[in-house]
Amino acid sequence: MLLLIFEPLQADDVRGMFFYHQRLDDLRQNITKAKNPEEKIRNYLLLSKMYQIISADKASAYADSAIFLSHSAELHSLEADALLLKARVYMIGYVTDSANLFLDRAYNKALKCKAYSSLGYILTTQAIKSMYENDKGVFLDEINQAEKYFKLAEDYEGLVYAYNTRASLYISLNLYEEARSYIHSAMEEADKLNDQSFKIPIQLKQADLLSSTGNHQQAISLILLNIPYLKKNNLVYLEISSLRSISSLYIKLGEYNKALEYAYDAYDKCKPLGFHLLASDLLTLIGNIFHRTNNYDLSIRMNHQARTLRYYNHFPLACFNSYYNLGALFGAINQIDSSLYWLNQAMALANKYNNIETKALTAELFYQTYESAGLYEPALNYFQLWSEYKAQRNQTVTKNAFRALQATLDVQRQKEQYELNTKRIQTRLIFSYLLAGLTLLVIIIALLLIRSYKNKIKVQYSQMRERLLRMQMNPHFIFNALIAIQSYIYKNDTSKAIGFLDDFSNLISLFLTSSSKDFIPLSEELSIIRYYLEIQQLRFDDKFEYEIEVSPELKTEKIAIPPLLIQPFIENSIEHGFNDIKIKGHLKIVYTRQGKNLMIYILDNGIGLSRSRDQNPDPHKHKPMAIPITKERLEILNRRFRREQIQFKVTDNLTSGSVYPGTRVEFSIPLIDWKT
Repeated sequence: MLLLIFEPLQADDVRGMFFYHQRLDDLRQNITKAKNPEEKIRNYLLLSKMYQIISADKASAYADSAIFLSHSAELHSLEADALLLKARVYMIGYVTDSANLFLDRAYNKALKCKAYSSLGYILTTQAIKSMYENDKGVFLDEINQAEKYFKLAEDYEGLVYAYNTRASLYISLNLYEEARSYIHSAMEEADKLNDQSFKIPIQLKQADLLSSTGNHQQAISLILLNIPYLKKNNLVYLEISSLRSISSLYIKLGEYNKALEYAYDAYDKCKPLGFHLLASDLLTLIGNIFHRTNNYDLSIRMNHQARTLRYYNHFPLACFNSYYNLGALFGAINQIDSSLYWLNQAMALANKYNNIETKALTAELFYQTYESAGLYEPALNYFQLWSEYKAQRNQTVTKNAFRALQATLDVQRQKEQYELNTKRIQTRLIFSYLLAGLTLLVIIIALLLIRSYKNKIKVQYSQMRERLLRMQMNPHFIFNALIAIQSYIYKNDTSKAIGFLDDFSNLISLFLTSSSKDFIPLSEELSIIRYYLEIQQLRFDDKFEYEIEVSPELKTEKIAIPPLLIQPFIENSIEHGFNDIKIKGHLKIVYTRQGKNLMIYILDNGIGLSRSRDQNPDPHKHKPMAIPITKERLEILNRRFRREQIQFKVTDNLTSGSVYPGTRVEFSIPLIDWKT
């Protein structure tokens, strides 16, 4: 799993990019030698920043000293910076309310004294926090404001920090062109600083982008170019971060010996410096490599060492990561009691900090562990809990996406004053209906779960799991669609924005209707697929074309079909199959009849199944879920309805003379009459 902690970027400004190359003893001596309060405060700030990767308690104490002294000396700009560092300590511990309190105090203090650069860093920090909390609508508003303040202050380093932060969000949303644009902007600002070291965090972000698009070896080569410079200038923290990135990339390539070599190299450099948080992350990475090579004992040992470092140095969210990993590892070797012990520790921490992501992760692993042990009643309870958390999370993502679009509309109204009042009202109504529909969906799920609990446990457990599998529409798809609408609004392409929004609202309406049904008419399924493909075409700027061929002998209004059965495979073709090809993608979906079966074929000219496996061996990152989701769903459907079996298979779509092999998915579904 990904560790949700805020790893600082790397330079000497405690508010943003920081290189962590100061000596703690020197900083402490500088405090005693300081000739004035300002000098002493700056050393307190440096110590607080250094200790953010060593000990959260000491980082907090030095921030408190800086706050007290700057307030007494009426150095308001420095007080704002000290309040910002205090907020970051709470962010590392995921104490959200306290982090918000100190961020608000920092913002008000900086605003009062017109410290524009400080305001930029405060707003960028708020944006980072919003990004990790899935509040991406607020993120866009905050990062826009931050960039304005950095420009007012002519703070080029701050702009590098903000642009790199924005690129991180776009990479996480698979918006690679937008990410590439902001990485380029960050590099342009770094050129103004005349210091090579400021370009290295940007190049690490470029490596992230390359890796996200499947170019892992190219990403490694880019990072390796900087290692001699880092060694020469004794930028050890950046060197450690670079080595860790290389290790992670070799994991994705399935070259575990090289991954282990770079991870241990990074850890050996990190350990004598006392960078406990970074060292614990590296131990977790090493444990992950051992896990992938089925060396569970060593993996457990590494995770225990990481847990000890995190616990004694007061990094609670990092502790959650260790508890979760230990629960998963003990479950994998069938030591159920030990697994449940560590999962209880993880859930206690998730509940303490009320984090929906960690709650959902833990509940999911609980139900999987109980299920594998044959304990179906507690498995059902945790499955119910997991589905509730997922519904809450998806609803939050949708609400935040709505806020992102609303913020864009507000800004555009001020800039352009063009007349879209009627359409804006329609937009708000559509999104209100969307949110109301999602809320209703959550209520329906909860009612179904509660009612089904009264039936036999194994049967209702399968029913609910199949229901949830039908609802695997990725929340990233919702947000990405709204980002695309937002981009058309920015470009004043009103007609495309409105058309996109109409398709999107129709898709969500059909999705909400169909997801609660066991079967829907084929005609309705075709409408869902067409709306989905139209939205994806707009999102990807017509990177692919599609055709849907339906045999004339099929009466689509009279044939019943399980809803959304082929959607995950269509998503695979678009999101993964067409990702690295140099020609225009082509997707063909064919519906025909063969005896008593409905046959569905999904054909594309993407990189193909075999090449996709070779390029992305990492089982945990960017893993297409269509095949496992469909297998599990069909297993339940075939057992539940006891009809002739629904079958599917996935192969390479071998076409003579084609540049790319493509993928071929074939479904065989017994013909079932639709009864209204």
